[in-house]
Amino acid sequence: DTRLAKLGCVVRIQPSIAPDTLPLRRLTPDRNHVRAAYVAGTTDADMVAEQATPQYNAAVVSDALQLTHMKYLFETNEQCAEFGRAAALLRVWLGQRTVQHIGKQQLMAPRISGFALTMVLAWLVRSVNSGGVTGARLSSSMDAHQLFKGAIEFLAAHDFNHGALQFGTDADMAAFGSQPGAVLVDPSASVNVLAGVQAWELDALRLHAQQTALDLNHHSANHFSRVFLSAALTDVTAKYDHVFRLDIDLAPFLAVRFGSDMNVTARAAELEHGHPVVAVQHRIAQLLSTALARQTRLVAVHAGADASFDDRIKATRRHVFVVGVVTSADAQRLVDLGPSPDAQPQDAAQFRTLWGDRAELRRFRDGSIRLATVWGANAMPLEQRAQIVPRMLAFLLRRHFGVRAQPELLHADDLSTADSARPSEALGDVTAESAGRLFSLSARIVEFASTRDLSESDADRVTFEAAIAGFDQLQREVKALEEKLPLRVLALHAVAPGLRYASLAPPKPLALAQGRGDDAYVEPLHVLVEFTTSNKWPDDIAALHKVKSAFLLRLAECYAAAHPSTHVDVSSRFFGYGAQDGLLTGASSMQLAGADDFDYERDSFVDIRHVSSGLTFRLSVLCEPEGALLAHKAQEMVRAGLSAQADALLCAHRRWLRTTQWRAMHHRQILDLCQRHHPAASLAIRLLKRWLSRHMLLGQAVGVPDETAELLAARVFTDPWNGLAVPGSAYAGFVRCLQLLAEWRWAEDMCVVDFAAAGSADNEDPARVASARRVWTTTDGLSADAYATLQTAFDAAIQRKDVRGALRIVTAEDPNAEWWGTVSPVLTRRLQSLARASLQTITECISIGSDSSLSQVFTAPLADYDFVIKLDKDIVCRQYEQPPSSAFTSDGVQSAESMPRKEVFKNLLPSMQHTSQVHVKQHANVFGQSDLVGFDPVALFVRDLVGVYRDSILFFNDVHGGRCIAGLWSPTARKP
Repeated sequence: DTRLAKLGCVVRIQPSIAPDTLPLRRLTPDRNHVRAAYVAGTTDADMVAEQATPQYNAAVVSDALQLTHMKYLFETNEQCAEFGRAAALLRVWLGQRTVQHIGKQQLMAPRISGFALTMVLAWLVRSVNSGGVTGARLSSSMDAHQLFKGAIEFLAAHDFNHGALQFGTDADMAAFGSQPGAVLVDPSASVNVLAGVQAWELDALRLHAQQTALDLNHHSANHFSRVFLSAALTDVTAKYDHVFRLDIDLAPFLAVRFGSDMNVTARAAELEHGHPVVAVQHRIAQLLSTALARQTRLVAVHAGADASFDDRIKATRRHVFVVGVVTSADAQRLVDLGPSPDAQPQDAAQFRTLWGDRAELRRFRDGSIRLATVWGANAMPLEQRAQIVPRMLAFLLRRHFGVRAQPELLHADDLSTADSARPSEALGDVTAESAGRLFSLSARIVEFASTRDLSESDADRVTFEAAIAGFDQLQREVKALEEKLPLRVLALHAVAPGLRYASLAPPKPLALAQGRGDDAYVEPLHVLVEFTTSNKWPDDIAALHKVKSAFLLRLAECYAAAHPSTHVDVSSRFFGYGAQDGLLTGASSMQLAGADDFDYERDSFVDIRHVSSGLTFRLSVLCEPEGALLAHKAQEMVRAGLSAQADALLCAHRRWLRTTQWRAMHHRQILDLCQRHHPAASLAIRLLKRWLSRHMLLGQAVGVPDETAELLAARVFTDPWNGLAVPGSAYAGFVRCLQLLAEWRWAEDMCVVDFAAAGSADNEDPARVASARRVWTTTDGLSADAYATLQTAFDAAIQRKDVRGALRIVTAEDPNAEWWGTVSPVLTRRLQSLARASLQTITECISIGSDSSLSQVFTAPLADYDFVIKLDKDIVCRQYEQPPSSAFTSDGVQSAESMPRKEVFKNLLPSMQHTSQVHVKQHANVFGQSDLVGFDPVALFVRDLVGVYRDSILFFNDVHGGRCIAGLWSPTARKP
């Protein structure tokens, strides 16, 4: 009809059968309706008579009851005026959370549909019968939004896999409950609406509902986009904490269809699921969900949709599955406890079947003897702990499906254990060329957070924990000198990224001899020394700084006397800079946008080469009267009309605040985030910094300050956006940081980091996911009033035209984003384009199952710059902070000959336990001079270039060992 075409209407014809075509009472879930001859090639019906076919029966009954269900929903809509709109909202909500493809790889549609959610809503509005409670849970007088929220609340709290539901009381629940799976009996008491829906799909639905409930209760006013417009939930790349591409050979499973040893049970299961691929999908999901129940909240198995089974050749082809894992708070536990063989013999036998020789019988501190799998020692570093779940998954798929995996996923000892004594029902030949292949970027991408130094050293012993322990020991040693110092030491405040799990690599300890140790670059760890208050500090700025220098000289003398083997150096703030009335002038970065990179070198400091830890700590004095004095002097200059002096004093006061107050507070916030709430945040921050530095956009005058990069990563952990949950892995955190950079509307929306909500957003908080009423209570973190205050400040900045599309991150303590400044709009657009390209490359890698192009994510396109200055590699002292060569290899596949690092337990290394030194590769200083702490000639060269050409050229450099400096001519400057 042309009239319908003009209106844009689409007519869909749904074939069905009449309700009286078949006797529905004979199609109950506990009956079998598949012919034995078709299944087993025999007329002996007893072979399959006991195997019920609930999904087959439900499919037939559903076709017969389509009109009946439509009439029931129409009646419900007549009773509840807003029912139709609420059902439409639920369907849109579900569609925004349905994964349909990854890259060019199409995926099968899920079994759960909008019709099922509409029936759940009808069940809530009309007759309810659950647990002996009868009645409607939602009033028919509610509007569409209230009905939607009520349905989300129910979906967030109800576990369909363990709670059967029915309309009315007429259904034979014994028949429906006799088969595994979720149950929602329709109003006619004839069919299970949720028949065929896999358990992991319902788990995913529940997780989505829980996150939506939190989003609806968020203090932000933009609920609509979070709930209904987010495209991130349809993207497999960022939706899960770990994403695996499983390329599996279906021939071993489908051989029962054609082989002489016909397996009736397997063939019946294939027919019951309606598709051979769905049967294998169900088997994979059931295996992984059972084995990883403690470590995961969800194991989703998506099947590719490009298979056809028209003939035997196509039926035996390889098939692609995409496995997504959402981890729990126990994901990094080293020991997975199993059942007791004496108390639970059947469960113990199942546990041994799952894990084989990996299952060990152990006695624990409480006296119990239980089976367990052990995945590392207590000293295992964070990077390896993060890979425990991928290792477990790879082990299971190797043992039960004969799947090959990357060496990063399956270690040599795991490989031999998985191949020994495989269960009889295991599929796949591990020695065959056609064996399945498991691919994941979770382990590969983490390699870029490492350095060449770590790859050449005993990386298991170079950890952030060792650096923090060294700082704690230094703090005790300094406090022990209180009687010898003019004022008592109140506290030592660490402000170095390496002491808050946020540096690119853990601080590198040096083997010090007599307090001296050389390396190509010695990184100082900045520490602020706070003394008790005193009213004897001078009122003159220059005199105050001289007193601070005297304090440091005295501290150095006392510490050197107490620790003769330690080498101590004291540096003056006046060296190499010039001063006038105690204010720094000359070639400073005072006028540069963003945070200063050389604040600490502008003050006096003392370097302590800590012998026991092998680290170098740089101590500066935190003097509270200095800030008040600078502010007071600035006000005096303003009243006197001396604007130049007033600006210099205000700038010095701001620099003092940043150095002593803001960095210390930021350090505590990031340390608390990484240490207490989200261990994965540390690796995510390091990956983001590596990505920024490799694209020459980290630090220096025009780059992203370290603190801003840390805030970007903190944002995705404290306040997940786009309807996503809190990341549980470094991979997920890094990808979502790229999404934030690529999709955030910096010119229109305020980006807030709410550190107060870090604990409430933590996966280990069970109250957020277990209580139905909890989802509507006020969330922890910023109050509505505090958020409104930040929004007012942001709106005022827009009115002043201070935003203009610049990357701008605010916190409750920094509402105007003045701590670390803003990133220019030009650089923000550059970050957005690079982030989009990187996300596309990561998606392509997962889609094709190859990491051949992964290195492009961490490679800067130099063709985009006007000119490039190439540096002599011999003077790049930080070149060993570049990624290791192993990070740039591709398509590594586990084989029997490969020998990755073998797991080493602490009790097997007695010689390592009793030594204070760590084997670390040290390199000669490029200038042949020892004791050069924090000396980076490339950084100083870039600083000088910026100081001379800041009005004409923008300079870019990889601060972590880059061998080139790129430049862009300013559009306002005329090219030569």
